[in-house]
Amino acid sequence: MNSFFTLKTKLPIIISSWLVLIVLWTLLIKFIFPILYALYYEENCTKYIMWDFWWIAHLWLANSFLNLSKKTYYIGMLICISELIIINYKLIAFFISPQWTIWETNWMINKIIVLILFIIITVILLKNKYYILNDLIKKE
Repeated sequence: MNSFFTLKTKLPIIISSWLVLIVLWTLLIKFIFPILYALYYEENCTKYIMWDFWWIAHLWLANSFLNLSKKTYYIGMLICISELIIINYKLIAFFISPQWTIWETNWMINKIIVLILFIIITVILLKNKYYILNDLIKKE
């Protein structure tokens, strides 16, 4: 019987879909919404942008799960561990002195959702390490 966390099922499609949703959500709350807000109030377009380019790594990882290789495991783990360390640090710093503005609240919600997703992806990568690094190579 297949476990939910196995990559031998449709799980790569589900993970990729969630990563693409996170990319779109990040672009919306960190770039599009701040620009529209600034335009509406006739302010500098870049005033409220939260510069963040992790969405590029998330998009790469989404594609990598659809095309599994050794890179999926190694770079995926690097992205996951980096994300988990950075997000935990930033959330701790936020909750020490929270600022409940619309910008900080949107940012915090985004970070919590990304944190949960990357915990799940880390578990999936660890559970499927042998499959990704050994079984896939034998198939090629």
